[in-house]
Amino acid sequence: MLRCPYCHVNISTRTEVCPLCHTRLTDVGNSKDDVKHTARAYPPRSDTHTLQGNLFDKIYLYSWLCLSVSFLIAEGVMTKSVKYAWIPISALLYFYILFRLVIRSGEYFPQKVTAHAIILTVVIYTLRSVLPEPVIIFSYLLPTLYLVSTVAIAVFMIINFRRPNRYLLNIITVALMCSIPFIVLMILREDNSFIMALITMVIGLAVIIGTIAAKAKTILSELKRKFHI
Repeated sequence: MLRCPYCHVNISTRTEVCPLCHTRLTDVGNSKDDVKHTARAYPPRSDTHTLQGNLFDKIYLYSWLCLSVSFLIAEGVMTKSVKYAWIPISALLYFYILFRLVIRSGEYFPQKVTAHAIILTVVIYTLRSVLPEPVIIFSYLLPTLYLVSTVAIAVFMIINFRRPNRYLLNIITVALMCSIPFIVLMILREDNSFIMALITMVIGLAVIIGTIAAKAKTILSELKRKFHI
């Protein structure tokens, strides 16, 4: 049994510091052997293999990996460059994540919409190599995705008006994403196709300002809770 001379308490479970004053016990008369031979509060956790899970996960991920390598090698050999292979690779990964995180997940609808928007952003971006004008991604596709996601979460919060606080970070996250297409278009200097992106950004900023103005204290407390501040 370990003992802290400052707090005058006996400690019956294995620990390196006193739970009261946080003094390192090996510095105040307890040896490393004393710590080692003290019983654990909980049994040690066994190592978990990275791919351990249900049968569907193993089969799908191994199949996806094999197909991805095959697509990359096949296109690389035939065309000496990798251009179209990323589309089926990202699509297969999208369907897996869609099934695992969006459909089978126990999260609320706003969390699923947020995850879906992030995943679909990656998939849409892989289309840039096959589109005749890649700027369409930031001019129309991504603004439409973010706008629909923001409206979907907002409508859900209005319907569930009694408990809107748990969805605040989700609508702010998607609303922040609404600014990405316009910023990218300004960097690319595509001044002729920014109207949809500008409208999406304005709506996103309006949602952020309105949400923060109405629920500033709740958002701050929710951030502290999530990040353990």
